[in-house]
Amino acid sequence: MKCFAFIVLTIAAASAAWAQAPAKTRVGGQVTAVDPQAQHVTIKTANGDMTVAVGDRTFLLRMPPGENDVKKAAKITLSEITTNDKLLAIGEESGDHKTLEASTIYVLTQADVAQIHQKEEEDWQKRGTNGIVTAVNPGAQTFSMKVGQHEVVVQASEKTAFRRYSPDSAKSVDAKPSSLAEVKVGDQARVLGNKDADGGKIEAEQVLAGTFRQIAATIDAVDPQTHQLKVKDLDTKKFLFIRVDSDSQMNKLPPEMATMLARRFQGGRGEGRGGGSGAAPARWQGGGPGGGEARGGRGGDMAQMLEHLPPMPLTDLKKGDAIMVLTTQGSDPTKVTAIRLLAGVEPLLTASPSATRDIMAGWNLGGGGGGEGN
Repeated sequence: MKCFAFIVLTIAAASAAWAQAPAKTRVGGQVTAVDPQAQHVTIKTANGDMTVAVGDRTFLLRMPPGENDVKKAAKITLSEITTNDKLLAIGEESGDHKTLEASTIYVLTQADVAQIHQKEEEDWQKRGTNGIVTAVNPGAQTFSMKVGQHEVVVQASEKTAFRRYSPDSAKSVDAKPSSLAEVKVGDQARVLGNKDADGGKIEAEQVLAGTFRQIAATIDAVDPQTHQLKVKDLDTKKFLFIRVDSDSQMNKLPPEMATMLARRFQGGRGEGRGGGSGAAPARWQGGGPGGGEARGGRGGDMAQMLEHLPPMPLTDLKKGDAIMVLTTQGSDPTKVTAIRLLAGVEPLLTASPSATRDIMAGWNLGGGGGGEGN
């Protein structure tokens, strides 16, 4: 995940020391400006910009990446802090919550954050699991999810960190703190934790969950200026708008590949055209958190083929084209953002009503992974 969590992960050991001192405000964020002459740093926090004032008695410390022992922090000067560094400031906050007189500042440089991201990515690849939530048991603090053809029980605890995707974003950086109470059947869940010997149970350390949509549609209009498509959902017969941004992955099937896949889907199983709102893919392959599941089965094979397709610009789409889209849920269900879009799919939609679900089941969600650069 893109690290605001460094505040907890890197200097968690400092909590005991803070507990012995008078209560002070702790504010973390990303550095947006440094003014050595005015002796302050501006940071972007979850609640907006804040000015952190640095005095003669302020301790400025750089925490080595991955270290929890504050005794290993190295002293630095204000001039060594640069924009895009991450910091945690401890001190007295002004009444308007816009300024903090810092007594101690802990800093992680951009390079430190990149190193932490890399380690997180590797950990998710090794111990991450993707699945579709099939049941939730609040009393036992567990939920079950389907991973490929298998059912896995996820055991949560008071230490499990839950986050939930924003309805308008598939990026983990936009995910909000959550809880087991918000996990629901049909969610796509990404779980980090150790499995038992037979792989049937996971002791969850982190859970990232959310609901996404799979849509088969025909294009009614393309607006390159606003990067938006007006489409007609083939399942609901209703119009909606799909926004395409820099993170949206768009590809087009060559006619030969579309014909080959249509034959493969001929007589395919599944109900419904594309799963519609709330339906989640059977499995999202590789990448980011939860990428530890091996590729396999029809979805995995297809994912490998699709990943080799060249990117397609929005201007290649035109009115009347059929598309398959994996989108955000949308705060407004008529306005969603494309995560994955595939054109040239007319033969597949004719061949099988389950084609949209099966195609998207083999595609990695991406963009919400632990190492994304957003």
